[in-house]
Amino acid sequence: MKEKKEKTIKEKYEEFAKQFREFALDGLALGTAIGIMLGTALKNVIDSLVNDILTPPISFFTTGIDFSSKYLVLGPNNFETLEQAKEASAIVIHYGNFINEILSFFITAFILFLIVYQTTKLTSKFKKDKKEEVKKEKRICPYCKTEVHLKATKCPACTSKL
Repeated sequence: MKEKKEKTIKEKYEEFAKQFREFALDGLALGTAIGIMLGTALKNVIDSLVNDILTPPISFFTTGIDFSSKYLVLGPNNFETLEQAKEASAIVIHYGNFINEILSFFITAFILFLIVYQTTKLTSKFKKDKKEEVKKEKRICPYCKTEVHLKATKCPACTSKL
């Protein structure tokens, strides 16, 4: 009978290190890590765009609109302020902040939509120009109607002389 040879600590460590290297340096793991880092960086850029560039003008235009003090008390009691209702431990639906956040969301979403729309419009124009350049390099074979490179002397599909 063959005896099972116990692995030494060094051999176990080397096997573990090899498996870890294969995992850590795998293309999927690196791609995922890079994707997460790019996503985080993009999130920071978008947060800065919204907080530093879009929010100040929105706040300027919505200065007189403030629903934060709006609330509804569930029960028979009436309170002058939200603070009084909270001190009395009343059940309060504080819907004002929700309305403020919804308005802010729609204004921000609309502005971001305009930015993305204009960017898409610009990039599609450049893509269209490149497609037209590629089309200019091709012609149609008069015999089999296959696209053929402009400088070709024979059609690759029907071998007709062009």
